[in-house]
Amino acid sequence: MSRLVLLLLICAGANSVQAESREREVLQSFLKSYCVKCHGPDKQKGDRRFDRLSAVESGAEDAELLQEILDQLNLAAMPPEDEIQPSVAELKTVVALLTSSLAKAREEARDNVGKVVIRRLNRAEYRNTIRDLFQLKMVDFDPTTTFPIDDSTEGFDNVGEGLVTSDYLLRNYLEAARKVADKAILPGPRPQIIHYEAGGHAGADSPQEVLSGVTTNKEWRKEAGRLFIKFRQPLGLPLLDKKRGVPADGEYVIRFSAQAVRRKSRYKDEDLRYNSNEPMRLSISIDSRALGATAHRIIGEYEIPDDEVIEIEHRVWLEKGFTFHVHWANGPNGSFKRILRKVLPKYNKDALYPIRNPPEMYVGSGPELHVHTLGIEGPFYDQWPPAGFAQFFPDPPTKPDASYLDESLLRVASAAFRRPVSSEELAPYLSLARAYHAKSDDFWSAAKYGVRAILTSPNFLYLAETTPSDSKDRHVSEHELATRLSYFLWSSMPDDELRGAADGGTLSDPTVLRRQVERMLSDPKSYAFTENFTGQWLDLRKLGKMPPDPEKNQAFYKDNLEDAMRDETRLFFSHVLSENRSILDFIDSDYTFLNAALARHYGIPNIDHEEFKRVVLKSDSHRGGLLGHGSILTATSNGVETQPVVRGIWVLNNLLGTPPNPPPPDVDPIEPDTRGSATIRQLMEKHRNNPTCYECHRKIDPIGLSLENYDYVGAWRDRYSKQLSIDSSGELPDGTTIPGPGGIKTFLLERPEQFTQCLTKKLFVYALGRRLSFADRDDIDQIVSTMPTHNYGFRDLIQKIVASEAFHIK
Repeated sequence: MSRLVLLLLICAGANSVQAESREREVLQSFLKSYCVKCHGPDKQKGDRRFDRLSAVESGAEDAELLQEILDQLNLAAMPPEDEIQPSVAELKTVVALLTSSLAKAREEARDNVGKVVIRRLNRAEYRNTIRDLFQLKMVDFDPTTTFPIDDSTEGFDNVGEGLVTSDYLLRNYLEAARKVADKAILPGPRPQIIHYEAGGHAGADSPQEVLSGVTTNKEWRKEAGRLFIKFRQPLGLPLLDKKRGVPADGEYVIRFSAQAVRRKSRYKDEDLRYNSNEPMRLSISIDSRALGATAHRIIGEYEIPDDEVIEIEHRVWLEKGFTFHVHWANGPNGSFKRILRKVLPKYNKDALYPIRNPPEMYVGSGPELHVHTLGIEGPFYDQWPPAGFAQFFPDPPTKPDASYLDESLLRVASAAFRRPVSSEELAPYLSLARAYHAKSDDFWSAAKYGVRAILTSPNFLYLAETTPSDSKDRHVSEHELATRLSYFLWSSMPDDELRGAADGGTLSDPTVLRRQVERMLSDPKSYAFTENFTGQWLDLRKLGKMPPDPEKNQAFYKDNLEDAMRDETRLFFSHVLSENRSILDFIDSDYTFLNAALARHYGIPNIDHEEFKRVVLKSDSHRGGLLGHGSILTATSNGVETQPVVRGIWVLNNLLGTPPNPPPPDVDPIEPDTRGSATIRQLMEKHRNNPTCYECHRKIDPIGLSLENYDYVGAWRDRYSKQLSIDSSGELPDGTTIPGPGGIKTFLLERPEQFTQCLTKKLFVYALGRRLSFADRDDIDQIVSTMPTHNYGFRDLIQKIVASEAFHIK
C-alpha cells in the first residue's frame, strides 16, 4: 500500500510540474506576441517590463504586474486597438490562467506575516486627538500650526509610507506638548468674570467696570462715531485692547445695541460705493495681537433694521488674549478722507474745498450705522474644573502627593495610548514626573511635565499595531480595531463607548461592530471623514490654489463662491453617506445643495435662500453629480482658462481608477492662445500628434474636452466668444462617442462596477493608511460584486470595508 501511495504522489507531482510548465509557456507566448513590443527589453512604456514574468513563480513585485495585465485585459484597454489583437480564445485562456495564478499567490501572501503597519498621526489626526483627549475647544487653538505639511502617498496624507518624522517635527512635538499641557491642566479657582461695557446704558453708578459714562448722542458720537463716520473701520472696547484681550479661555457674551439711520440718503450709491437697497449689516470679528492676521476672522453678522434700536447677544469661545471688534460690514467702501474731498463737494457747492471739510457736513445727511452700547462679559463654563481636566485629575486633594500623580498619569496614558496601560509599562514616565516633583515641589508643574512626556511618546504619536514574535495570529486586537475604526471615520481617537466595547472584548463581534459603525457615521465627528476624504479624493484641497483674477471675476469674491462651492460638494457627499444613497449619485443626480449666490453663478433661477438647501435640479441644469460641481471644475482649472488635460486625468484617476502614466519630462506644455483665435481643442492637437504623447492623450483628451462647456470657474457657456463655438464632443479609443457633459456621465453610468471598484480602492487606502497590494484584491472584488444587491448604498459600502478581512488583519 505504501508503494502505491508513493507512486501516486510522484505521478501527481509530475503532472503538477507539467501543468506549471504549460502555464508558463502559454503566458510567455501571449506576452511575447502582444505585450513585449512596448514593454520589453527595448522599450518600457509606463516603466513596465513584461518579458521576464512568470505566472507560476511570481514574487510580490511580479504579482503586482500580472494583476495590472489582468486588469487591462478585463477592461479591454490593452493591447491598443491599432496593434495586433489576440483571439477571443487566447484572451479567455490567459485571463483564466492569470486569475487562477493570482488567486493562489494571494493565498500564499496572506499566509506569510508581512510588515507591521506603523504610521504616525498626521496633522489633522493629531489636532483632533488632542481635542478629544482633553475635551478642548479647538476653535482658535491649534498646536499643529508650525508642523510641516504631511506628504501624500496614493493621494492621501494618512498613508504611513509618506508620514516621515524629521528632527524639525520632533522639536515641534515637544513645543506642542508644552502648549497642550498648559491648556489642559487647569487647577485652582474658576477665573473671575469680567464685564466691560461702553455706551448709553453704562452709567457712573453701574456696578461693572465702565469704560465711559455716555449720556448724550453727541458724546456717544465722539466715543463711537468712527464706526459710522469712517464706515468699515473697526470699533472695539479700548480697555479690552489695552489689557491685551480677555484674561482667560472661556465662553464670552458680546452684547451690542445698534440702529440703521438714513439707509437711503441724498448721496448716490456710486459716490459712496455703497448699496442702499441692502439692509445695513453689522459684523463681529475676533483678533489676537499675539497671533496676528492668522487669528482674525468674522464670527457673526447681523442685519440692523432702519430707525429701530436692536439688541444683539452673541456667545463665542475666546482663547486668552483674544479681543473683538464690530464693523459696518456693507457700509460705504473707501476712506472717509475720500468722501470728504471727492464726494461732499458735489453736494455742497458753496463750501470752501479743500480748505476745510468738517465731518459734520456729512454727519446727519448720509447713511450711518449707530452703535448705542457695546460690551463683553465672561468667561463662563459648563463646569469647573473643566471636564477634560477632571477626568484625569478627579477631586484633587489640597496637597496632592506622588501616588495621586501616578494614578492621574496612568489615566492620561491609558486614554492617550488608546489601550490599557500598566504601571510597569509607564514606569519611565512616572519616574520623570516624580523626579520633577521632588526637585520643584510643584505638583501641577510635575503633572504637566508628565503629560508632556506622554504626548511625545511613540505610543501616542504612532498608530502602532504589534504582533508578538511567538504568534502567527495576524488579527488586530480589540483596541487596535477600535483605533483603526475611529481614525477611519473620525480622524481621531476612540470615544468612551467604542473604548468600552474594546475593553469588553466585544467590538470584533460582527453585530456589535456594525452597530458601532452606524453610530459613528451618525456622530457629528464623522464630518472629519467628509472633510478629509473629499479633500483628497476629489482634490477639494486644491480649490483656491490658483484663484481667478479679482477684477474679471468680482462676483466670485463678492459672493464668496470658493467657500460656497466647497460647501456644496461636502454637503452632497454627507447627504449620500447619511441617507445611504447610491454612490452612483456621485456620477449623476437630480439634486444638489445650493444657496442663492451659487445658484446665480450656475444660472439656476428662483433660489433666494442664503443658507444651503437641497435643490431638485431640472434635466437641463447641467449640474447633476460631481462633474457639475463648481468645486471640481474650478480646482481642475488654473484661474485663467480651463485645463481639459487636467480634467481628463481627474476623471480617469478619481472616477474610473485608470490614471495615465506621468508625461515624459521633455514634453512642452500647451501654450495659451493670447489672441483668442484658436480653441483649446486646436491647441491640444500638438500633443495628440506627438507619438510620445498620443497613447495617453487619446484617452485623456476626449474626457477633458467633454467638459469644455464649463469655464474656469465652473460657469456654463455655449461659446468661447462670438467667433469661436465650443465643440465638447469626443471619441474614446474603443470608439465610444462622448457628446459633451451628458455623454461622459452616460459613459460612467454604463460602467458602475468600474466606478465602484475605483471608489472602494480609494476608501481602502484611506481606511488602512497604506498602499494596496494584489493580496487585497479578493476583498475588493468581493465587495464590488455585492454592491448591486445593496443598490450601491454608500453606507453599505463603508460597512463592508470595515467588515472585510483586510480591515482586521495586520
